[in-house]
Amino acid sequence: MAWADKLSVKKGDMGETIVDKILLNKGVIPYAPIADKAHPFDRLCATDDKKTIYVVEVKTKARRTYYADTGFNIITYDDYVNIQNKYGLMVYVFFVDEWIKKIYGGSLDSIARPLKSGNIEYPFKKGRVIYFPLKNMHVFCDLDSESAERLKQLSNRNYEYA
Repeated sequence: MAWADKLSVKKGDMGETIVDKILLNKGVIPYAPIADKAHPFDRLCATDDKKTIYVVEVKTKARRTYYADTGFNIITYDDYVNIQNKYGLMVYVFFVDEWIKKIYGGSLDSIARPLKSGNIEYPFKKGRVIYFPLKNMHVFCDLDSESAERLKQLSNRNYEYA
């Protein structure tokens, strides 16, 4: 199966397109990889005035059902930390959430701020995933119902949304 034909890639591409529109509306120019394969990050962005350059990563996925958090692969997180440390580029993560119909996130540093919620201390690592509390996220905008439904159809979640 070709990279672009994978369900998860189609869902991710849709989320990236949604975030591109948000960035463009804020005067940011997103540059996308042209390789038809896995890539180190989704967008290299520059402001219109050319004074700021940063990396954007888009995660097109719903938050966890029973916890007010979301996350992604620890190895990927370590890669983003390396980009920040080695190249001095800030990394921003956007979550396109079809379940609560919101687009939220922030800088890697802000979403990974330590926070205790109940008996969980964030960032919380379990298995190969690192989780971040939604309390650390900035809500950028709502996700329209039509886009949310299309994303649900592309979901590989093995359980229903609550």
